[in-house]
Amino acid sequence: MNEKQINRLAGIGLLVIAFGLPLVVRSATYLHIVVLLYFYAYLTTSWNLVGGFAGVLPLGHAAFVGIGAYTSTILSLQYGISPWLGMLVGGVIATIVGVLIGLPTFKMRGAYFALATIAFAEGIRVIVENVDYIGPLKVNGPRGLQIPPLETGLVNYMFASKEPYYYIILVMLLLVLFLTWFISRSKLGYYLNAGGEEPEAAMALGINVARAKLIAMAMSSFLTALAGTFYAQFSLYIHPKSIISLDLSFEIAFIALIGGRGSIAGPILGALLLRPVGDFSRIYFGDTLPGMHLIIFGLVLILVMHYQPRGLQEPLTRLYKSLVARLIGKTTGGGQEHGIARS
Repeated sequence: MNEKQINRLAGIGLLVIAFGLPLVVRSATYLHIVVLLYFYAYLTTSWNLVGGFAGVLPLGHAAFVGIGAYTSTILSLQYGISPWLGMLVGGVIATIVGVLIGLPTFKMRGAYFALATIAFAEGIRVIVENVDYIGPLKVNGPRGLQIPPLETGLVNYMFASKEPYYYIILVMLLLVLFLTWFISRSKLGYYLNAGGEEPEAAMALGINVARAKLIAMAMSSFLTALAGTFYAQFSLYIHPKSIISLDLSFEIAFIALIGGRGSIAGPILGALLLRPVGDFSRIYFGDTLPGMHLIIFGLVLILVMHYQPRGLQEPLTRLYKSLVARLIGKTTGGGQEHGIARS
């Protein structure tokens, strides 16, 4: 058995576990936690396209989540348009907004870019939180929007149990992971890596770094907005402080940095570590110390950046490869012993 075969078996095993989990875990509470874990892993993977491969640090992605959530919800409540179609409309709007943000901000470096994205996201939150209407569209200010229970089913993107939501976000996560893997091995991925690490050298070689980053930003914005619609249909209630907050933007970035920015597995590893921490800190400190989960995230980030600057994926990847090498060695050794015995 060689390394490719072992990797393939490991991947198949993980898929079997993921798709079979609802058949074993019957608790709605536990499934709810896993759905949110997948949700954050999806968000972080989408963020990673621009925040990881492109080498910049956007801290305003909650704005795109909000655009997706509010667009599909408003279209459904006011015009009776299916959330599935509203999801795509929200994605297109977020893409346009993302490109408009990227055009001026990608010329900035370091903290200036991060601050510009924060200012944009906060601007959107303040507007939505302080007005009831944006043109003919009712956003309902700080009260948010409640999605009334309709006839359940796939058409209405509404279900009576957690299992359908589980499989929807799982498929979304797998698709965005595949897209990330494909891009990382494409010409665009090489351009993004080169532009992120050495932009001047990349431009000297004829690479249009700004164009590559804009493409990454457009894809990241679109995918992030899709998650906003999912969250709206999953929770059936959205309001500015929950869906367009800086807490959400920071949490996405924390997960990526701790798990491994610019890697395929990093967002999943970061979500596996930080989501339980965030859930338990909100349970125990939510009333007395709101925002405590961000302080804990910061402490974890300091420790990880000090001991593993490239994130948790690097030591875990080394561990996995060493286990695979040992397994291959045992398999090869066993085959040689059998061959000697036969001779």
